[in-house]
Amino acid sequence: MDPDTNDLPDTGGGGGQSQSADAPDRALQPAAFLAALEAHRAQFGPSASLAVVVIRLDRFAHACDTVGARRAHGLRAQVKSRVASVAAMPVAMHWLGPADLGLACLLPEGAKPSLALSQAIAGVVARPYLVEGFEVFLSCSIGSAIDDPDTGAERHLQRAFDAMLRVNKRGGDGIHTAVRPATPRLATLLAALPGAIGRGEMSLQLQPRASLVSGDITAYTARLRWQHPVLGRVAPQDFLPAAEALGLMNEMGGWTLLQLLDVIESSGALGPLQFTLLATSSQLQADDTICMLRRAIEARGLPPGQICVEVPVDILPDASTTHDKVRRLREGGIGLALADFTDTDASRHGLDLTRPDMVMLDVRHLGSTNLSQAMAASLRAACCWAKQRGVAVCAKGVETQAQLEAVRAWGCDSVQGYLLAQPFPAMWLAQTHMAVAERARRMLAP
Repeated sequence: MDPDTNDLPDTGGGGGQSQSADAPDRALQPAAFLAALEAHRAQFGPSASLAVVVIRLDRFAHACDTVGARRAHGLRAQVKSRVASVAAMPVAMHWLGPADLGLACLLPEGAKPSLALSQAIAGVVARPYLVEGFEVFLSCSIGSAIDDPDTGAERHLQRAFDAMLRVNKRGGDGIHTAVRPATPRLATLLAALPGAIGRGEMSLQLQPRASLVSGDITAYTARLRWQHPVLGRVAPQDFLPAAEALGLMNEMGGWTLLQLLDVIESSGALGPLQFTLLATSSQLQADDTICMLRRAIEARGLPPGQICVEVPVDILPDASTTHDKVRRLREGGIGLALADFTDTDASRHGLDLTRPDMVMLDVRHLGSTNLSQAMAASLRAACCWAKQRGVAVCAKGVETQAQLEAVRAWGCDSVQGYLLAQPFPAMWLAQTHMAVAERARRMLAP
């Protein structure tokens, strides 16, 4: 199945080393920092440039072993004080983990990059510390991003954190500014992709979907991620064309389904949940995909509708083929969601052809200064058109409170996006679900 290209992968949490997949309790927990960042946004307005910086104290665990836990608390206080001394006031600072400090402050007018701020922070952090007779030396890994009020605060923190991890994984003591990663050359991907599953480079992540009526988590969307040891994270929109060219989509789809089935079997205690897989054009065209899904559901004894396939409107085959595919999916107990739904003839025709259980609106840019009012009105019209025909509507890519309020006013039934929760490793579902569900209830319940 095809991963969604609209969401960034998750990060790990802060200790003296990078987050490991078997330690979900150490995942990044930035609620207080994100609230402070939102307050800064409200105070300074959309024209201000805010730097979002994540600082990891390299080998901090070793320093704690040297000075002891009590003195380590004092050491952290000194670090925070030094960082505050070089940041433009007012500044928001919160510890994101034992050794990870989050910082948000206003950049001077006309200062585009945050490099100078990061360099100043690195300089003060590197000076020796005196802690009750101990002299301690620290280095740090720093990642930064420039906040954009048209994008969710959590996504900017995510980008800064990911930039910091790039430094930390190279040994630390450095600076990296978040930029859009360069797309690897297709030839490089064609050479690297075969065997990626066998080498353990692929992983499955889940992102929750919540009901706007009850505030409950009702579903999770499964996303395939590729972490190459040299190329780093490779975006789905970059590696999928290579997978298509190499004929690997069935292999990847089969692996994703098997991983998801294990997750579903272990999720029984969490209550009724739907799990959504994303389909590419080649997978939708291939009979093997539907047969594989139907066999898996029958073999595992899953109830109808627990697995749903999300299909973009623009990859639907011709009418006769579509009718046959949809019929076979429904006979196999598989739900259908129509993605990238808009107020166009093509979308309306696709809805008439498929009669989906749900349509998905992409609202990532809703409210952006670069998005015209006409486009926002078009999304709302698409929502109303689907609702009038009895089809549920989900708003994907909700990243800001303003977007949430807008799609709620339209009458959308559910939401998914960074405002609710970022994708997380599928193996963490049992430990993560209750926290995500509580966040959804606080945010969405009437």
